Amino acid sequence: HIGGAIGIKIRYIYYKKQFKSCGSKVVIEEGVYFENLKSISLGSNIWIDKQTILLGGAFNPNNRDYFQKGDVAVEWGDLIIRDGVHIAPYSLVQAHGGVKIGENVTIASGSKIYSLSHHYKNLNNPDDPKRYSFSTMAKPEDQFLIIGNVIIEDHAAIGLNSVILPGTHIPNGTWIGVMSTVSSKEKLTPNSVFQSK
Repeated sequence: HIGGAIGIKIRYIYYKKQFKSCGSKVVIEEGVYFENLKSISLGSNIWIDKQTILLGGAFNPNNRDYFQKGDVAVEWGDLIIRDGVHIAPYSLVQAHGGVKIGENVTIASGSKIYSLSHHYKNLNNPDDPKRYSFSTMAKPEDQFLIIGNVIIEDHAAIGLNSVILPGTHIPNGTWIGVMSTVSSKEKLTPNSVFQSK
């Protein structure tokens, strides 16, 4: 929690060798929280702003049923952040199902990116009448999860307080509007603007 240029330099020196890979000119502000640093790959010229949470580490089913959304282009647990990215304050990126953020992208303040989440029903068996729990503390047999890579391509933008769900693909140059929720069902096109209702 050391402010200013001195704190930024100390944090860069401290964290650089702990990441899976890390480029140059990486600014890590005060209050940033990392989990599973060896699963996180950073490019260069990156700004990770105050109170941001970045979670790496692969999902372990541990006797829980799950549904895979889309192909696996990024290994489960890997968080890849390319050059020129700004992750603004109070954002969260959860990469248990794999997340890749392309070049020159901003994740605006308060936004959340999830590559793994719970679901209330069994997506593998539509005849299953069970209502599943929304808690990682529930018994494994009472949980059903959705996992899927989140891919955000170059020059995209994630607006303030938006939520990106497992399996979402945001194409090159696409901007997500303020307070939007984007799931894998959205078929976005490059260089478009999406605003959820």
